[in-house]
Amino acid sequence: MKILVMTPTYFPIMGGAEIGIFEIYRRLALKHKVKILTPWPGKGLAENYEMEESAFSHSRLDLIRFNDRINLKSWPGHRLLGGLIPPFSGSWIRAALKAIRDDRPDLIHAFYALPTGFAAVIAERRKKIPVVLSLIGRDIPGPDIPPFWGHYVRAVVRSISKTIFISNYCRRALFGADSDWGEVIPFGVDIKKFRPDIDGQPLRESLHIPRESKVLFALQRLDRWKRVDVLIEAMKSIVREMDAFLVIGGKGPENNRLREITQERGLSSRVIFAGYIKEAELPSYYAMSDLFVFHSTYETFGLVLLQAMASGKPIVTVNSTAIPELIVHNQNGLLVPPLDSEELAQAAISLLRNEAAMKSFSTEARKKATAKYDWQGIADHHEKAFHRCLK
Repeated sequence: MKILVMTPTYFPIMGGAEIGIFEIYRRLALKHKVKILTPWPGKGLAENYEMEESAFSHSRLDLIRFNDRINLKSWPGHRLLGGLIPPFSGSWIRAALKAIRDDRPDLIHAFYALPTGFAAVIAERRKKIPVVLSLIGRDIPGPDIPPFWGHYVRAVVRSISKTIFISNYCRRALFGADSDWGEVIPFGVDIKKFRPDIDGQPLRESLHIPRESKVLFALQRLDRWKRVDVLIEAMKSIVREMDAFLVIGGKGPENNRLREITQERGLSSRVIFAGYIKEAELPSYYAMSDLFVFHSTYETFGLVLLQAMASGKPIVTVNSTAIPELIVHNQNGLLVPPLDSEELAQAAISLLRNEAAMKSFSTEARKKATAKYDWQGIADHHEKAFHRCLK
């Protein structure tokens, strides 16, 4: 099978979407011919997102780059009109048609309806190539998503062969609670890379964290929807009750504000900003922690939660959006209401003091990650979906 993958972002831009596309297709490329079509990253992406490419390279993945100059989604006035201007890309149409002419694929796998959707519809309707659309975030209705975008996404979904949703939450957000439209296939985790038997003590020592201290680890992009400030506020209560440190990984536009909040709360000695953590170093950060904490008001999946689960870490997070599909309260973690720093603090304190619960949650987290979310199984699910689409 020849597969053309269309994605608005790819390495060296680092994020859950880019990791997922790589992990799926480095496996499928062992049996199929894969080409990945993606724009050159713009200056804004390079400034605001993690950039790393050395950890993700594969000789079987053929990468095709183009300049995405005619993209209505980036027009500065579109949000003032609630997203009424169709957020599609003319450059995507031209690049997709050229890729099809150069080497006609059997199937197109497009990630995100916006801005690639119109190009995907043209490929399906005019070139008669079946399109599978993966909806994994950014164009799912939610905070800061213009209201009209949902209409365009649904129009694209109804115009192509098949849609894959990364979570039930994504499907419900677009088509309602009772919808069975498309198919839900989540992203996964490398269970050999993230595992419970890694020694995190050397990293603790390098961060000058005493052996007997409790360590809470948080990893996310530092933007306003993650509300990392709630985690910092929770640390005020936690440090009053126990010897604990919060290690925050990630970078983003909220970085300076979060550091100021930490200083204002008198927590500079207890909150460590690790910045962007390279992929090769991530397993050690999970390993050195006692508890993974995560606060997000809008999450279409949660790859970092899976990494923590595979690492055998108990988790305290919020009952919001897609998060409960991964974390089951009192089974592999604790769920608290969003934006409630005191509830989060008390959940963390109670769990860190309960050795039996910590051990049970750790076992269940690892068990669930290996049983349902190993990347090989996720890649196999995608392959089966593609074959059904081609019948």
